[in-house]
Amino acid sequence: MNCRDVREVADSFLCEELLTETNHEILRHLDTCPLCRTEIDARRRLRGALRAAFTRAPELQPSEQFQNRLRDQLRDVSVRAASPWLRSSRWLAVAASIALAIGVSSLVLMRRSSTIPTEALARDAIGDHQNCALTFRLVTMPVPLEEAAQQFDNAYRVLLNMPPDDIRTSDGVARVTERHSCVYGARRFGHVVMEYHGRIVSLLMTGNDGVTSDIGQNAIPQMIGRPLNGLSVMSVNGTHHAILLVSDLERVDLAQLSRAVSVPLARRLDVSLLSDRGTFASLQFERPLARRLLAR
Repeated sequence: MNCRDVREVADSFLCEELLTETNHEILRHLDTCPLCRTEIDARRRLRGALRAAFTRAPELQPSEQFQNRLRDQLRDVSVRAASPWLRSSRWLAVAASIALAIGVSSLVLMRRSSTIPTEALARDAIGDHQNCALTFRLVTMPVPLEEAAQQFDNAYRVLLNMPPDDIRTSDGVARVTERHSCVYGARRFGHVVMEYHGRIVSLLMTGNDGVTSDIGQNAIPQMIGRPLNGLSVMSVNGTHHAILLVSDLERVDLAQLSRAVSVPLARRLDVSLLSDRGTFASLQFERPLARRLLAR
């Protein structure tokens, strides 16, 4: 597969609409073509930014008046369409319940796009953990973090020494066993493999697709996506990167480890990013955030 072929199907690739064999061909090409990797990454970031902007736009959200009007109209239609024997109080209650369910379903569909970024991110994180840390079935070979930092994202360099090899928590020690960068689907991760409470845990760093949050002193890790094959994903979002922990640990243990590892890492990433003069100059609009971070 050549560059032209990859770019023609790039959007379908990002939407996961292609056959597995085609995906493998594309990934093999991306492994050797930095120009196409840049193109795919740019498209992925643009899609994420547009999706995030759409879901955050107040004017695109259904108003309370619309929700109430939709519920009332559906209830009226159900009553008018009902036959005489259906107009007992019991069946009216059923009809109203059905109408309300339809209205709620419509609202869920309207807001579905707001769940896509985190759902997709969680699926990719679980897939990378399974294929890289557990079964070693990656399509492309992992690369050293320094090489990944030079070719893809300077932020991967932070993972060379953070988190430390031994991370002490209030409930034990997590030990780092591997550090590298790897790819799952169209997403590249910085990957730190750890052992904690006898379980394998993946710490993954990747672009956050425009979903940002304030990582202040009271930052709280959030569970994202749905558990899959017993695996859960705990996320902390920085300005430009998401820090994810994936494991089959109990939720309380995963959250505790995330507070000890992911929150400090997200803060360090933001400080490192804003300390770089070139990046700092290009992010004029983030000066208030920069002042808060550099003051800590």
